[in-house]
Formats: sequence, C-alpha cells, structure tokens
Amino acid sequence: MSLPKRRRLALLSLFAALGLVAAACSSAGSESDSEVRDFSEIAASDFEFTVDENGVAKMTVTTDVEAACSIAWGDDDSLGFLNTDLDMAGGGHQKHEVVLVGAESGKTYSFRVQGATPDGTLFQSELSTFTLPEALTGGDDAMGGDDGGMADHGSNLAEGATVTEVSSMFSPSWSGDNAVDGDMATEWATAGNGDDAFIEIDLGSAQDVVGVEFITRTMSDGTATTTEYTVTVDGGETFGPFTAGDPMDNRFAEAVFTGQVLRFDVVASTGGNTGAIEVRAFAPVGS
Repeated sequence: MSLPKRRRLALLSLFAALGLVAAACSSAGSESDSEVRDFSEIAASDFEFTVDENGVAKMTVTTDVEAACSIAWGDDDSLGFLNTDLDMAGGGHQKHEVVLVGAESGKTYSFRVQGATPDGTLFQSELSTFTLPEALTGGDDAMGGDDGGMADHGSNLAEGATVTEVSSMFSPSWSGDNAVDGDMATEWATAGNGDDAFIEIDLGSAQDVVGVEFITRTMSDGTATTTEYTVTVDGGETFGPFTAGDPMDNRFAEAVFTGQVLRFDVVASTGGNTGAIEVRAFAPVGS
C-alpha cells in the first residue's frame, strides 16, 4: 500500500537527516563530527509544547533559516518515538509544528529535536525533557467566539458526517473526509481554490444546531489561511460570515438552525490551497 504524499515527503526529509547523523557519527573524533551542530544556532524561539482542547499534543519552534525538522521523544532518555513536521510544502521552512502522536497531558518526556538545512548541515538539540500541560477547556482561551465567550453546546454533529462535495482537493491524501474525522493531525486542502473553497457535508438527518466552527489549515508561509466563512443550510439560509478558528483558538460561532446538509464556504483568506483541519456543527447542550 502506497504512503500518502505528505508522509512520503516527510519520510524522505527524515531519511536524509538520519543519513547525515550516521555520517557524522561513523568516525568519532573526525572532521565529520563538526557537521552536527547545535540546534540553538538556528533556533529563533524556544521549543513550545501544547495540548489543545481535543487532546492533540504539539511541539512548535521557529528557526531563523529554512529547515526540515523532526523530534525524537519518549518516556526516558532512550526516546523511542519520532514525529516529523508534516508541512504540506514538503521542504524547508521556518515555522515548525509537529504533532506528538500518543503523548499524554501531564506526563514528562525526554526529547531531542533535529533539523536539516538545504546545504546539508544537520542541527541537533541537547537531550532534554518537557512536561505536557493539561488540555485546554472551554472558555475564552480555548474556544472564544466572536463575542469573546463560548455558548453552551453539546456534541459535534459533523464528526463522521458524509462529505457530499468539495470545491477541489490537493490530492486524495488531503480529501474532504479529513475535515470531519475528528483528527486534528489531518487536513482537507484544496488545489489552489483560495476564497472560492467550499465543503458540503450531510449530517444524515435534520439536526438541531446551535453553533459552528471552521478550523482553518495554514501554510508556514502564511498562505492557505481562511479568515472568514459562511454556512448555508439545506441550500437555503446562509449564516455568517464568521471568523475562522485555528487549533489554538477554535472561534465557536453561534448559529441556531435545524438542517441536514451544511455547506461551509470560504469568503476571505490569504489565498492558495485553502481548506480545513475540521469543520464542526454543534448540537444543543445535553444532546
């Protein structure tokens, strides 16, 4: 079975980096040792470890040069897990975000970050530790709406919904199904639709809804970021425009209606391969 395109690109970058590690370590005390340099030489920020309200753990760091980065981490200094920056561009960039698959809130882990620059130089951080904070909960910091607060709501009705139509998809690995799978590590991405992007989902039957969210995808260069969207219900009434959210601020928007087929339209963006990490429609509280 073939790997999705973004996974192949990430693995190729990782294998290249690991090859540099092997070369640097194969002759201790030789000049090749100097090829592995301290990550602090390219770091423009500290390593930041966060957990969102969905329990998704991430490591973010900014470099002052373009690089492809990965993080090795684990319960102790032997590490054992490896996650890579899966930016869709598949090449070097400066703003790095890595999902730590399986990491748990409140636990302390050992880690080491490495990055390879386009000239083939490998940078590696010292072995250190991080403790994941507890997941974000409701409130202004987690899911602030346009009014600065968050209305009470029940479950996300859009999770597992049927995607009936999308404006386009970058590739099958970036299909619309990724926007309703409940997984913050997957994305729906268009093939350059910009402000014309849309996704239509079927909830299976008419449902009472009290609010919506559109968690935008974004590229490291700032493109593909949706800033505003609308929701059209059963081909009739349109709600919004609403401010799109991101993984750190989901931007719950109150929209009260009953409907089955919901179309989310991008109405303002930074252009490019716009799309969504998740689109959501929430039932009333207690539902």
